[in-house]
Amino acid sequence: MTPIRRLIASVATAALLAAGMAGTARADDIPSPATIGTEQYLGGSFTMDRHLDGFDKPLTSNGDFVLSPARGLVWRTLAPFPGTTILDDHGITRIDDQGNRDELARGDQFRQFVELISAVLAGNWQPLEQRFDIAKDTTEQGAWQVILTPKDGSTIQNQISKITATGTDFVENVRLEKPTGDHDAITLSDQSLQSLPLPPEFAALLTGTGQ
Repeated sequence: MTPIRRLIASVATAALLAAGMAGTARADDIPSPATIGTEQYLGGSFTMDRHLDGFDKPLTSNGDFVLSPARGLVWRTLAPFPGTTILDDHGITRIDDQGNRDELARGDQFRQFVELISAVLAGNWQPLEQRFDIAKDTTEQGAWQVILTPKDGSTIQNQISKITATGTDFVENVRLEKPTGDHDAITLSDQSLQSLPLPPEFAALLTGTGQ
């Protein structure tokens, strides 16, 4: 898998945000981030530290993102290598800093995956119950913590060993652990809920109906 496609996988699973520590929990027992209404979108900034075996320092990228349940997710990397990843009901598209589009995934399978991502960021844990064992805990700082562990026999076990998410009003930190021993640490900040329409620069990137 190329570095760009590894990043896409991390972005996608970063939105899958969850997994646990104190035994398995039902989705309706787990604290939720602020609900994103159908006429709202969530915007914020991110920093991703990719820790790779054999490297002393992580590879760090940062940028901003917008999530609209009605439109999709835009994950825009600003540094060190600008580029944008779009996840909508058509699939997953990568746009480089020259504006060239690369359609990474299309079809019903990926449409369902994008819907799953949106459901998680919107605080709807139910879609994860069939794929993950979900557990919850509380950090020393009083934030909620959710941990997703792939169920035995799940094909996702080849890609992910555990995802840990913490937050308060919103998901704020995500740690994505991989069977290889590599892991990604993602920090989400400056998050807020806004009413539609989307900002023009993000609306132009999404192909869903309406703004």
